[in-house]
Amino acid sequence: MEIVGHISQSVIETLGLKLEPGTPVFIGESNIEHIKSRHPYEYDVYYKDIGAIINSPDYVGLNPKDGSILFVKLYRIDEDYIRVAVKITAGGKCFAKTLHSLSTCNAERYIEKGTLKKLDTN
Repeated sequence: MEIVGHISQSVIETLGLKLEPGTPVFIGESNIEHIKSRHPYEYDVYYKDIGAIINSPDYVGLNPKDGSILFVKLYRIDEDYIRVAVKITAGGKCFAKTLHSLSTCNAERYIEKGTLKKLDTN
């Protein structure tokens, strides 16, 4: 189990979370294996950036199905929207559960609907 990022004050405020700023985000071996097997392209290209995606996302949201925090970063070189989903346990611990790409169409629809919010970094 390793720490791959921290929840920032701006993410907490934007999403109305009941977490402390700086709450660590962990990832376990089973989640790393999930990403490797189900999302090999994203693992190979973006896993090294998982901390940057969590620590400085372009967009954030909450998954309406399970309440997980969605961190999305747009990589302009390849026009890839990369999403990291972080589950919050009942005890308030945060775990990165997956990393994968969103189609541009879906990402733009989520942004338009307000499911994903532009993160105000100022």
